[in-house]
Amino acid sequence: MRYILLLLLALVLLSSCPGTESADDGRIDIIASSFPAYDAARAIAGTAADLSMLLPAGTDSHSYEPSVDDAMRIAEADLFIYNGGESDSWIDSILDSLEGVNSFRLVDHVPTVLYESEQGIVEGEEDHGHEHDHAMVDEHVWTSLENEMAIVDSLCGVISSIDPDNAETYRQRADDYISRIAGLRDEFRALADNSERRTIVVADRFPLLYFAREFGLDWFAAYPGCAAQSEPSARTVAAMIDYVNENSIPVILHMELANTMLSSAIAAETGARVLQFNSVHNVSRRDFERGVDYISLMEENLAVLEEALN
Repeated sequence: MRYILLLLLALVLLSSCPGTESADDGRIDIIASSFPAYDAARAIAGTAADLSMLLPAGTDSHSYEPSVDDAMRIAEADLFIYNGGESDSWIDSILDSLEGVNSFRLVDHVPTVLYESEQGIVEGEEDHGHEHDHAMVDEHVWTSLENEMAIVDSLCGVISSIDPDNAETYRQRADDYISRIAGLRDEFRALADNSERRTIVVADRFPLLYFAREFGLDWFAAYPGCAAQSEPSARTVAAMIDYVNENSIPVILHMELANTMLSSAIAAETGARVLQFNSVHNVSRRDFERGVDYISLMEENLAVLEEALN
């Protein structure tokens, strides 16, 4: 279905004339594909830009389908920001059919790593640069706080080049955001280094590879990466229950906006608590309207991780 739509988009876009028109009120027009891209731009530009997000709040980014209107908005924006990676291949297809679109891909501004894509439980291990069978780039680069700081820094330069009159304000806002993230990073490091255990159990998809590697954490997860499977195997569930019982794991994690049936089932068999960990993929409509941001979500994660590791 997505590829049929892309053909339609190409026909529409070929007949259009993309440009870099500013918003009616004189502000630059920035389109972000998803919440991580949106939040980084919002932290830098604030109300100085006309900023919007393609992915509706409360929606699973993995099931998002583009519309012709989305493509037209991308073509006409002063800047289009997106994550890049496997789930954004449709965006690359659209951009390939256009000329003159000013775009920023998060994955191009930080080091990337691979995740193993086999079925079942995935345990964390270091990637030493060797080739992996059935492996692909993990695109959840923003879950590393170091990466997020680098993304905000690079994006600030791009936005400032589009709107140099506000460059000083953008830099001040970016530096403040980076400083606050750096403080959180130090708190996460101290927590990881002084906790009883270093393993988290995630009864869900696992978009936290960059986060876990950054703080030296190991993990047990129901799914490799963010691969979209319907249900884990009975063997996977049994292995997770055994691991939780044998290691006295106090907390089972699930991601935001996720089905909690699996985590609740494992908790019922083990007595562990079920808590939400924010991968910052997206936020609920209510949280979006409240202005919840990367830092506030990571502050929630810090409190959750303290319970999970102690």
